[in-house]
Amino acid sequence: MAVCGVLACLAVVGLLLLKRHPQPNAAAYIPPKNVVHYSTPAPSEKPVTSKTYQSTAVGNQPKYIRLPSIGAEGYIQAVGLDQNGAVAAPNNVSLAGWYADMLAPGQDGLSVIDGHVDGKTAPGIFHSLRKLAAGDTFEVDLANGQVVRYTVKSTSQVAAGDAAAQLFARDNTISGQLNLITCGGTFNRAKGVYNDRVVVVAAQTK
Repeated sequence: MAVCGVLACLAVVGLLLLKRHPQPNAAAYIPPKNVVHYSTPAPSEKPVTSKTYQSTAVGNQPKYIRLPSIGAEGYIQAVGLDQNGAVAAPNNVSLAGWYADMLAPGQDGLSVIDGHVDGKTAPGIFHSLRKLAAGDTFEVDLANGQVVRYTVKSTSQVAAGDAAAQLFARDNTISGQLNLITCGGTFNRAKGVYNDRVVVVAAQTK
């Protein structure tokens, strides 16, 4: 299995650094712990279970994601900007990454979660993300016990250079929007990256 070129896969640098994103309510904001700020080209592929992973999410921070229509689920870790000024990729292929500089799922506005499509020998949590279709539903568990439900609005595959505009596009008809992203398209072995990205736009189910 090809290695997902994570350093380029989730590198949405330009637009991200230029845009001002809505921040959580200051009065209710609890800074996330253990935020990942480094993207490695060789993320861990060790199995992640409740016995091997200790979530540090608190309050309304996302803890776990379930995507039953594609048979995917896993813990969510907080990620920030990495060493290249891009949204950091999770440090294990089985983990999803909530971009903690934006809103948490369940809030009115835009939230972003990324994840690997694969590793050197194992599929990533978002290996089948491209198979999500409009109308599919999934859930995000928050640390406070709340479950936030989402309905997929669209799934698209775009060129790497167009991923940022797609990922951070706010649909004003959706009050609680969650966008998911992973690698897609053809893997360039010489450069170690995929040429496309898969972006899913979902709306919170009230």
